[in-house]
Amino acid sequence: MPGEFDFLTWIASRRRDSALVRIPTGDDLAGVQIPDGELLLVGVDQVLDGVHFDSAVHTPRQIGCKAMNRNLSDCAAMACLPAAAVATVALPANAGLDFAKELYLGLEEAASRFECPIIGGDTSSWTGRLVMTVTILGRSAGIEPIRRGGARAGDSIYVSGLLGGSILGRHMTFTPRVDLARQLAGGGHLNAMIDLSDGLSRDLGHICRQSKMGAVLEADCIPIHADAVRLSRDGRSPLLHALHDGEDYELLCTGEVNHPGLTRIGRITSEPGIFLREGTSLAPLEPLAWEHRL
Repeated sequence: MPGEFDFLTWIASRRRDSALVRIPTGDDLAGVQIPDGELLLVGVDQVLDGVHFDSAVHTPRQIGCKAMNRNLSDCAAMACLPAAAVATVALPANAGLDFAKELYLGLEEAASRFECPIIGGDTSSWTGRLVMTVTILGRSAGIEPIRRGGARAGDSIYVSGLLGGSILGRHMTFTPRVDLARQLAGGGHLNAMIDLSDGLSRDLGHICRQSKMGAVLEADCIPIHADAVRLSRDGRSPLLHALHDGEDYELLCTGEVNHPGLTRIGRITSEPGIFLREGTSLAPLEPLAWEHRL
């Protein structure tokens, strides 16, 4: 019966050369050469069966792809280029080698889109449900990383794409906005940025809190996805879905930018608090988006 080492041998057979990887997989550690003058950025993200995906519904390749794309979206959030990644997986005891290979192919498919080699990781099996963790290494590559804490009073607030209803499928199939983020940051007019993983209402709160600023959103300007309209049959309006659903993986940024990939949805204020303007009404916006309970 195939085991862990059969899987690792198969992974090693898929290794691709990269100019950045000085020591590839096969030793206890891999080695990545970051060019002089560049900043190394590091992040990690975990996906859990029953929380971020449903292994009874989603294919292992879709799951692997999402696990990697969440990390690549974090690269987009700071306008850096992916340099390399490592991944760990705790497989259900009955998963099998074919299942493990499909997970890896999903990781590889997402990473290769951005020339991001997978340089190591770890595998195990247990009696619980599927758990995957990806650690991403990014590099600044000539562009200063855009952080959450740089928003200034008077900044316009922008979002890429359409929001809401991602649970209908887009949360598994999104494309990280790495290229768009690099274009925007290279223009020099961005002050703060984040990717929309937890939802517009909560992720804007992260920017405002770290920038020590407030914000006013214009309800009429928020771009709503058709999936949010479909979900509105549950009694919540399309706008509420766009504000709170999460896992859109679009960019939310502040500054003064003219780009066809962005929609202006509000402004940053010096007064604390986040408010939503609907017509002539201005009311506090409660962050009802996703939060893990501890």
